[in-house]
Amino acid sequence: MPPSDLISLGQPPATIDWNGSPTTLAVQQRAVMAQTSNGSMILAFQNISEMNNAGKLSLTSGGSQPQFLVAPALALQPTILINNWQADNLNLANISANTNTPIWIAAFGPCLGSPPQTLPTNGDVVPVALYTALKATTDPNWMQLGFQANSGGLCLFAIIGGPQDANGNNAYAIALNSQYGNTGPGTAKPAPPGYYATTSGNSYSYEFNWGSSLLFVYYFGSGSVLADVPKAGDAPPTVTLGSM
Repeated sequence: MPPSDLISLGQPPATIDWNGSPTTLAVQQRAVMAQTSNGSMILAFQNISEMNNAGKLSLTSGGSQPQFLVAPALALQPTILINNWQADNLNLANISANTNTPIWIAAFGPCLGSPPQTLPTNGDVVPVALYTALKATTDPNWMQLGFQANSGGLCLFAIIGGPQDANGNNAYAIALNSQYGNTGPGTAKPAPPGYYATTSGNSYSYEFNWGSSLLFVYYFGSGSVLADVPKAGDAPPTVTLGSM
């Protein structure tokens, strides 16, 4: 009989303390965030193996059942997951079948990841690179947040801010040049699971009145080479924020 391995999903052999910074997990390695935000957080992950190896993460929080996240082989873009883990811990384990399947992970949200750049509120155009974080203090009136893609490729943004909904969520994913077409508020089609809105076009606007509060914007590109290099040749998209 050939040898086999039995792995505990709760306690893989190698564990690292994780604060959300970009990290690469080897197979059978686990990252543990001791306490998440008590609000929405964005988890990004990507299989960065150069072999044709399908990858898989096991995600647990508190005493929850494992959630299995597929990290597709040869993907050139991250996958994001938006959730409120309600100040509980977060455990991510690389349980891929092939040992040559490293998976890149990063968390995005207030006080997570790289310090954000300032997003002015006067409507100035701000170019963004892959994984850029922007931060603004909104005015106490109606405002419009604008997204503009300057290429024909998919552009995925996420925003955090405003009041939480009934599920404790206040983060929203918006995709430009999307294969899903026009979905979400103001359209006849609901957005795909996990999205707030998608558009087949290269621009989108989001209107809101949150009073004076903090707004965070994150850009996840349409693809990357290995961990964090945007596709060559694509003009960077832009973000604007201004009062109405």
